[in-house]
Amino acid sequence: MAPRPSPQTERVVNLFEHLAGDGNGGMTLAEVSRHLNVHKASCHSMLSELLKAGWLLRDPVRKTYHLGPALVRLGREAENRYPALVLARSVMAELSAATGAHCIAFSVSDEYSTVVDQVRSPHGGGHPMPIGTQFPHRPPYGASIVAWAGPDAEERWLAALPEDVRDRYRQALAAAKQRGYAVGLHILPDLRLQELAQIVRSAEVRSTRLSQLAQALTDELIHQEEWFPVSLDPDRTYDVSHIDSPILEGSRVALMLSLVPSAEPVSGAAVTRLGAQLSSATRRLSAALSGESHAT
Repeated sequence: MAPRPSPQTERVVNLFEHLAGDGNGGMTLAEVSRHLNVHKASCHSMLSELLKAGWLLRDPVRKTYHLGPALVRLGREAENRYPALVLARSVMAELSAATGAHCIAFSVSDEYSTVVDQVRSPHGGGHPMPIGTQFPHRPPYGASIVAWAGPDAEERWLAALPEDVRDRYRQALAAAKQRGYAVGLHILPDLRLQELAQIVRSAEVRSTRLSQLAQALTDELIHQEEWFPVSLDPDRTYDVSHIDSPILEGSRVALMLSLVPSAEPVSGAAVTRLGAQLSSATRRLSAALSGESHAT
């Protein structure tokens, strides 16, 4: 059963996301009320508590609310959990500017990957992924992670695949690791995706039907030979979903960087260039992170 939504929590998250991208202009009480579509009295109560916690500051002259100093401490605590991300931020911006692709950073656990940062480009494809979005490592998803997760993790992941495709995926994982980056392509059947979207929008969503369709989509994707290609033809064009390369701390994936290029088809030669740019950057970051780890 899905967790029940919390409107109050959603409003706080919405407010902080808006203030974080507000160019330091701040928001008045009336503006907060309009933005959240909540009565001023309710907003005032919420803002008062956030002011007490130091999560917000109020400009006494302009009467505007801004992000508060207590968030600096919280940010530092969060940064301590992701030292690779601190190193990667400027490189992500450089990669996005140089390639015209979105650059997304994922933290990695045994079971799933989580979006922890991203640099958006006006030329990149796909849809924005909020920080905290998670992707399970259930085949065929998680292939990019498994390529660098070690032999045991790779064999567990492969064992969850149908036997007739395991060798092909094993070859693709080995090829990705050898070249330093993995490539995922857009292959999902459009009609099946449209059917899934219609069911989700329906007022009478039946979880059994959703489950069946999701499984059918997964089965089709697993057997698509070019979803996770072994090699790329430089003269052919590809609909690229993402290009991934890890920042390694020893043998552990500290962070996975992902480029999401234009939605337009890209030549195999161009994909190779993007992958080389990305893997060159992650190798430098891996060396810097390992050096920092040894120093501490």
